[in-house]
Amino acid sequence: MENDSGSHRLVAALQELLKAVRLMKQSSVTPVGTVGVLTAIRRSEPLGCHMKDLAAEHALDPSTISRTIGALVRTGLVARAADPDDGRASTLRLTGKGNTALDEVIAHYDQRLAGALSEWSPEEIAAFAASLQRFAQDLITQQSQLGTPSLEAAR
Repeated sequence: MENDSGSHRLVAALQELLKAVRLMKQSSVTPVGTVGVLTAIRRSEPLGCHMKDLAAEHALDPSTISRTIGALVRTGLVARAADPDDGRASTLRLTGKGNTALDEVIAHYDQRLAGALSEWSPEEIAAFAASLQRFAQDLITQQSQLGTPSLEAAR
């Protein structure tokens, strides 16, 4: 896409979307920036996951994930356990408090999205979700091909 009015409109729309998402996250019961990590840990249950896998999944530097996990452990949302296959490593699991917090934030997001989409038909919602998912995946693919190693480098 050339640098035309269409791309400018898309960039403006994306900026508005990101602003709306930041506002929604700020009014959440869970610290900003941790919901994706908590969700990834939940997906790994019952085995748990490793920090290096979280860093790779979120395209973040391991030190960033380490700080995030440290904060989640200190607040009692995540627990570390010895990896049964590798005693030098630890696995991460949500605690009961972590599961409750994640359930609350998902309910919060669901409520906000339901309100924002109340005038949309199910077909419009499905089409938007499919297009947004495709667009995000295409951006990730392009960035991978260009060699942007992580979100840290993009900041």
